[in-house]
Amino acid sequence: MNIKFSIPLVVAGSLVLTGCFDDDDDKRNSSVRVIHASSDAPAVNVRVNSNTVVSGADFKQAAVLTPRAGNASLAIDGVLPGGDTATVIEADTSFRFDTSYDVIALGKVGDSTIEPLILSDDGSRDSASSVRLRVAHLSPDAQAAAAGPVDVYVTAAGDALPAEATFTFAFKESVGPLEVPAGDYQIRVTPAGSDTVVYDSGSVALAAGADLLIGAVDNTVFGDSPVSLLVLDGADTAELLDVNTGVGIRAAHNSSAPTPDVDIYVNEDPDGSPAAGAVAFGETVPASATTGAYVELATGANRVAITAAGDTSTAVIDETLELANGDLRTLVAAGVLADGLDLFAFTDDNRRVATEAKLRVLHGAVEAQSVDVFLIPTAAGGAGATLIGNSVPALDDFQYGQSSGYVSVAADDYVIFITTDDGATELYKSPSLSLAAGGVYTALARLNEDVASVATVTLLDDFVSP
Repeated sequence: MNIKFSIPLVVAGSLVLTGCFDDDDDKRNSSVRVIHASSDAPAVNVRVNSNTVVSGADFKQAAVLTPRAGNASLAIDGVLPGGDTATVIEADTSFRFDTSYDVIALGKVGDSTIEPLILSDDGSRDSASSVRLRVAHLSPDAQAAAAGPVDVYVTAAGDALPAEATFTFAFKESVGPLEVPAGDYQIRVTPAGSDTVVYDSGSVALAAGADLLIGAVDNTVFGDSPVSLLVLDGADTAELLDVNTGVGIRAAHNSSAPTPDVDIYVNEDPDGSPAAGAVAFGETVPASATTGAYVELATGANRVAITAAGDTSTAVIDETLELANGDLRTLVAAGVLADGLDLFAFTDDNRRVATEAKLRVLHGAVEAQSVDVFLIPTAAGGAGATLIGNSVPALDDFQYGQSSGYVSVAADDYVIFITTDDGATELYKSPSLSLAAGGVYTALARLNEDVASVATVTLLDDFVSP
């Protein structure tokens, strides 16, 4: 048996500095950091004075620019499926050479509240060995959940929640700079005037000399907290999830006959009391594998054992997954029993983007090692088509065990075709599938035991009704 963590074929949101600025000796440059903090916005391009200087910055990414000091026009363009762009922010501003600026895109595309927040910083500090912090409230979800401002408590790690908050602020407000000694800290957030903690960082080590901007952004990962903390050190970003976020797994039985129904055990020996019993080929756990539906587990080592239903003597898969806080995995048991089963662990990303559908295809059919996958709009003849014609594969030579990653797709009705890797033989054709903007969709290829076709798909996420 094998356990494999998939590496997506398509990695979204790569960050590229594509422009340059005039750097004459008699001119001085400013420092401008651009931060993508809009949780439902697509990747963006950034233009300064009509020149594209950043391409493909995704949510929670940042870039540091050095434009010439003085007046400047700034534009942020959302990248749409197919590569077209739409301008979502335009601003005329002025940058000083002796000041650093943070230009933060925040708010929501879906309700037309996206806007820029510009923070300035002169960099002054009292001690070179202190930890210098600026904190910004960038989360409309936290504002809504708290029905107003929030209290923020910055304490030594492990201290009880004090009677008085370190500070209180509302959406789009910022605080700082604050200087604290280096050490281990704990950051907690409550609705203003409440002692109900809605975010807890756990113990966080802050190093001497650090100069950090910490932004509370919408939590798009997992768990009950409305926020996570985005920590920016120059252009480097790190995310601090609530310490109690936990991890989530779900599973799909993709091992074709003669593999029988299976029992799935989690963190226990196969003893006849499985976490999920008699799971049939093509079924999932949870049975309604909607977006965000997982078996919730603690972080760390988690054992997954799979046996034939009712068999407590032999595990066909018995593996331990090391899962960090916030990890989400779709586990696929695939292959043929006689050859040894594979357990693929695909990483999930359930962030919804208002301007596109996110479609992922997983290849779990060992019977077809390499295939082509076509995505054809229904209106273009896909629904009634028997031949794909001259269409270009969305996934070319797509290999068993691979993931497409999340591909940005325009909202529309589509037909998915799976063919041999030369495109000559149709293995599967879906019915017309509606993909909506803001939707997250996963299709898992497997053998079809119906003699009419050699392949089919198990549908997950927003393909599935709760």
